[in-house]
Amino acid sequence: MAVCLAPAALQGEIRVGLSQVDITPPIGGLTTGYSSAKPTDGIHDPVSARVMVLESDSKCVALAVCDLCIYNSPWLHDQMAAIGVDRMLLLNTHTHAGPKLSQDNFPSSENPWRDTVDQRLLAGIKQAKQAMFKGYFASAESQIQLGYNRLVHRGAFSVTHFENPERIPYGSVDRQVGVIRVTDEQQKVRAVLVNYACHPVVLGPRNRKISADYPGVMREIVERSFGEDCMCIFVQGAGGDINPLMMARGDDRAQDFELVQVMGESLAEEVQRAISFIKDVPGVSSSFASSSSVTRFRNRWDPDQELELGVTTLLINDEIAVITLPGEPFHHFQVDFRRKSNVKHSFLFGYCCNGSYDWPRYLPDLLSAARGGYGASDTTLAEVGAGERLVNEGLVQLFKLQGRLKSKAQRHTFDADSAK
Repeated sequence: MAVCLAPAALQGEIRVGLSQVDITPPIGGLTTGYSSAKPTDGIHDPVSARVMVLESDSKCVALAVCDLCIYNSPWLHDQMAAIGVDRMLLLNTHTHAGPKLSQDNFPSSENPWRDTVDQRLLAGIKQAKQAMFKGYFASAESQIQLGYNRLVHRGAFSVTHFENPERIPYGSVDRQVGVIRVTDEQQKVRAVLVNYACHPVVLGPRNRKISADYPGVMREIVERSFGEDCMCIFVQGAGGDINPLMMARGDDRAQDFELVQVMGESLAEEVQRAISFIKDVPGVSSSFASSSSVTRFRNRWDPDQELELGVTTLLINDEIAVITLPGEPFHHFQVDFRRKSNVKHSFLFGYCCNGSYDWPRYLPDLLSAARGGYGASDTTLAEVGAGERLVNEGLVQLFKLQGRLKSKAQRHTFDADSAK
């Protein structure tokens, strides 16, 4: 059963708030993503949370994007109403070299790092709300293949390829690099939001350094090109089945970050190419609409148990559409959404919780679930077909925001005389 929240139409100008907070933990804790992870022994590059608040006279939506693998915070969602935020979208870049927030005794049982992250994120959202400016939006796309599909088909079934030392571009991937540029009234670039689908696992299970992985390298390059007033935000797409072609799996840890650099530079180059397509295109600040829902699903392995999953749709200036999916969705969902949305620029933001529910693990598409493999069978929780239902719910939200789904039945007929 879906619990639908009324569409929130934000008309007129779009006000934007930005902030960045450091969430780099002390060394000695665990990272998330590898069962064999050892305590960290250093920090290669800091990890952060980057906040974008979108606001009108009537509504306010906050996107908080964290250099974390798995993170949702019911406590943080509960704080939003008191600070004037109608909905928070809590997103993870999914780096496997970020802190493990389920480690309740680090750095101490009295002050686990999760509580520190919660507090810093709340402060960051408040900070963003206190420094709003009129934001102008423009968007573009480019193409690059930096990943491979780790579920390699073998007849009716799939075999999981966690490692790919030959860098063979196995299977289906989505090569799209999506870019949303935000400028202010002085036409200065204030934010560049980058959407790409690929696991940030260039650093392998033997890495013991905190790092944002390749998204951190890409962000630094993009920010440097626009100056200190620009914040680059990496939003993971539907990369649940996509591993990077470049993975540091050798015996020399000192060389690990060379591949991280190459991967990040390659993505940054493509981001800059996409931005060049809209170099002379003025941004627009005319309308912003949003809609959200939370739906109950059966547990895939125990139908007597249920779990909640949510989807939020954002429509900016009637030409940029976004849907969010929780957990680790497979890439087919973003391809399907883009094909059906009928919006010029359409993006799927994965690894996103729009409410206070548990992390749902992987969301495979139906065909991948039938073929099996890691993320398609094991490490899943939601019933088969949950991802398709969420995408369809996002499309329903989008079509309602566009006014394409009416409250009364309609029939359009062809009038031959008027067509003459």
